[in-house]
Amino acid sequence: MRILLINMPTPPQLSFGRSTQPLGLAYLAAVCAKEGHEVEILEGNRLRATVDDLIRACLADRYGVIGFSATSPSYPYVAEVTRRYRAAGGEALLVIGGHHVSAIGGRTALEEAPELDVAVMGEGEAAFLELVTRRAHDGDCTTIAGTVARGPAGVRGNPGRSLINDLDSLPLPARHLLPPLTEYAGVRRWPTLDVVPCATLAASRGCPYRCTFCDIQMFYRRESGPMRRVRSPERVVDEMSLIRKDYPDLHFAFMDDLFPYAPNWIRRFTTALEQHGKPGTFSFAGRADQIVRNPELLDLLARAGCSSIEMGIESGSQPVLDRYRKDLDVATNLKAIQLVQRSGIRTIVDFIMFDPWTSLAELRENLAFLRAARTDAGFPTAVYTRLTFYPGTPLYDRWTTEGPVDEDDPQWFRDPAVREVWQALSEFRAACQQGINDEVNTWRRIHRESNSRGDDTVRELAVDSMYTARRLPYQVLEELVTAASAGELRTAGAGILRRAQESIQALARRRGVLPDRPVSADAAREFDALLSS
Repeated sequence: MRILLINMPTPPQLSFGRSTQPLGLAYLAAVCAKEGHEVEILEGNRLRATVDDLIRACLADRYGVIGFSATSPSYPYVAEVTRRYRAAGGEALLVIGGHHVSAIGGRTALEEAPELDVAVMGEGEAAFLELVTRRAHDGDCTTIAGTVARGPAGVRGNPGRSLINDLDSLPLPARHLLPPLTEYAGVRRWPTLDVVPCATLAASRGCPYRCTFCDIQMFYRRESGPMRRVRSPERVVDEMSLIRKDYPDLHFAFMDDLFPYAPNWIRRFTTALEQHGKPGTFSFAGRADQIVRNPELLDLLARAGCSSIEMGIESGSQPVLDRYRKDLDVATNLKAIQLVQRSGIRTIVDFIMFDPWTSLAELRENLAFLRAARTDAGFPTAVYTRLTFYPGTPLYDRWTTEGPVDEDDPQWFRDPAVREVWQALSEFRAACQQGINDEVNTWRRIHRESNSRGDDTVRELAVDSMYTARRLPYQVLEELVTAASAGELRTAGAGILRRAQESIQALARRRGVLPDRPVSADAAREFDALLSS
């Protein structure tokens, strides 16, 4: 049977201009192809496909099944695509899956897009393959475990199914059906800042923690069996080596919900990487408490090619960590960041600066934490981050119950002082952030050029300038919070904005003048540790 799988495009303003290969669809394609089905993948994100593009693709062949993978931002377009496809005479079985659908529920998805036939809930390989097999033999597609289906008697919810216990039993993702890695966002390597292709892969699935803002638990809630499953480290490295054959230089980004940072697994993993000649640099997401419990693993990872570790720190305020049910404390988070920095591995900090319940005290604690952790120059900056609410999560339920849900509503922030800080910060962002971005990118280019010709004086100037530009939003937020705490924001705001604009202009003037003396080595080393792409 001919199958078309569509990665629904995310609006550019919500994707931050970045995209990676859709690993989930590549796994579905591999499972179906293994059973003899003909599969195509339409990479709507990479192609920046419009609704018209998607409909033309759906009608281009007599597909038996068309599957849509949608995130929360791309989900609203599914209803229009399926409606117009049916209106044009399309007869394929229309199926939807992904985190958003699993969170809102299959019944809701089929109600909001009446032309959809089936919603696959949670992990999709087994359910989707059974669905395709039945469709190929004109079987009943409404009674498959792990799905919600539309039938003659209406919408039917079926029981969940068991999670795939042995992830090594799955075929490797069908990456050959996707655009080459060179067409996706790459990764900048320090210190040259050269961009190399980035491949995504997964060493595990599931996460045992229950953060109140995270939709991972919602994704797996209908299925039985252990949620947390880990692949063989040797098979993971085999996959890395296979991908590496097609590219002279490569970075691997692990997309695991939680990377298997455990002593035995990491030792086997790093040993296999050494045996395969280190296929490339790699990065992953881990938890602070796991790193603090096993700091000795960092040296093994660094030697094997680990270039960065991402941690969901979220906040430097203990009340906020408790609100998010992180089961972590501020001291542990700070220690984990320091341990990673000392190992020479770059730290990427996920942070939520604002949510509806944020107080000025929490903002002060956040800024103090970022400064103490030497992560107050992240780029893109963390100062504008607001909590994203995912349907089905505890904080989503609280948010929709208390209201208002419109982010533009002045009452979204419960604390009037925080509301004023956000409004002033938004004015700064509109007036200055593009100028900051331009300075960062220009000084990044100057750094790359000076590094290639061995000009340490200009290189140090570029490092200091990038650091200065990137830290400016954090400094502005600090000043806004200080003014709001003193009840002086309305009178001080214009001066804060003016000083920020003058700082950007000063950076621009630097570019035409070499310094009388080199920028301090301490400033260069500090930024070396903080630089992220």
